[in-house]
Formats: sequence, C-alpha cells, structure tokens
Amino acid sequence: MVSLFMDWKKNIPLAPYTTVKIGGPAEHLCEVDSYHQLKAILCDLQKNGVSTVTILGNGSNTLISDNGIKGHVIINKSNEIELIDKNRIKSSSGVQLAKLIEFSHQNNLVGLETFAYIPSTVGGAISGNIHGTKFLFNDLLLSSEIIKLDKPIIISAILQLKTADTQTAKQEVLKIIKEKSKNQPMNSLGCIFKNPSPQLSAGLIIDKQLKLKGLCIGDAKISEKHANFIENIGHATASDYYSLIKLIQSKAKKELNLNLDLEIKLLGQI
Repeated sequence: MVSLFMDWKKNIPLAPYTTVKIGGPAEHLCEVDSYHQLKAILCDLQKNGVSTVTILGNGSNTLISDNGIKGHVIINKSNEIELIDKNRIKSSSGVQLAKLIEFSHQNNLVGLETFAYIPSTVGGAISGNIHGTKFLFNDLLLSSEIIKLDKPIIISAILQLKTADTQTAKQEVLKIIKEKSKNQPMNSLGCIFKNPSPQLSAGLIIDKQLKLKGLCIGDAKISEKHANFIENIGHATASDYYSLIKLIQSKAKKELNLNLDLEIKLLGQI
C-alpha cells in the first residue's frame, strides 16, 4: 500500500539523485525537505504496513542498479540545524556536511573539519560511520533519533563538539578541500574499496601492484587521480561500473591473493 501522506511519483529515474549519475527508476519516489515531513511520512508508511524503504541523501557511496529500486524511495533533503547548548548541535539527517561544518564555525564550535569535502548528509555519515582525515564521524555522535521499518532510519542526531576559536579550524577546512580536490573526482561514488589494513591502501594496490589506473569498461573509468575511485566519464551504466569492480576484485585475488571488500553500497539487482 502506498502512503497517502505525500505525493508519490512512479518510475522516476534515480541517476540525477546520485553523485555518479547512474541508476534506474524508483518504483515510488517522493522528496522531503524537512524533519517533520520525513518523520510523518515514515510513520505513515509504518502505519500502512510498508516496511521496505530506501533513503537517499546525496546519492554518494551508493551504486543503483540500471533496473532501479523496487518499493519506496525517499529523497531526504531535511535541513534543520540548531544549537541546543554551548557545544551540542541537533541536526536533521538530510543536512549536508558542508552546511553542518559552516554552522558549527558560526557558533564557535570545532571538531567537524576532518569531514570537509565529503559529499554526504548527516544521516549517511552516521549510517556509514564515515572516516575523516583524523577519526570516525560517530566519535562525535551523542544520540540519534530513528524510526524502524525494515531497518533503523535516522531522522535526526545530536553531535558533541568543542568550543574554540574557529580561525584555525576554518584554515584546516580550506587545506583539506584543496588537497582532496586534487585527487578525489566528484563524478564518482567516493572510495570503492575498503583499505585492506591501515598499512595497505586499496588505491595504491590498484595503481602500483595491479597496474589498472585508467582502465575503462564502457564509460566507467578507474580514475587517473586516485585508483580507488571509479568515474563516470560519459554515460556509464551500473553494469559498466560493477563489471569494473568485479575485474579489480578478480585480479586482486588472482595476482595477490587479496580480497578487496566494497566500501560502497549496492542497491537493486546489479
């Protein structure tokens, strides 16, 4: 049963909602732009017995099948942020990390700088427990508000930061953006594979040991900037992208007896 609370659209392509511009249609899709909308629609779906729901924020770190996603897909653009005491921030799950960092600095709070240049929402950062240049996002997490359907869905969170002069923090953000922009292409999903260990970089393995940097399947290309990124250089399909992933994994296993585990998520029948 489709929720009556929102205007659900049928068979809407998901590629425009992703950083890599790949993905087939959502069976049912709606966009929310506030915490209250997100909470109400999830409660409504829960009440109507709908359990399978996919939430997309930036659509980074997620490869969506060319056949799309069955069921309900919610594009989460909830954007509320508030200071709840001198060093704690409450944020809706759809808030972009760049906006969250800027808000923290406006309120003389530091700690989020390490996550600069990561194209994620707060909800995505928590669910993936993303790593910055220094530590993990959930190291700052005090609590999160969830609604449970087939899985817990984060609708808001409270973060614990530190009060400090923000001039140094702002300079750190600029430095991180400058460095990352040199070797992290934005027409990608982010890092494809987890590093096998703190001492072993997946990107260096793909580049120096497997010699695969620059390889293409269709319009999916192992980035010349960083070999742990796969770019869409034109009209790549999920099939192109996944074929390149499987080729890398196969060569790593055959030549190095190494299992490269995915850091990205796969949605739908790839």
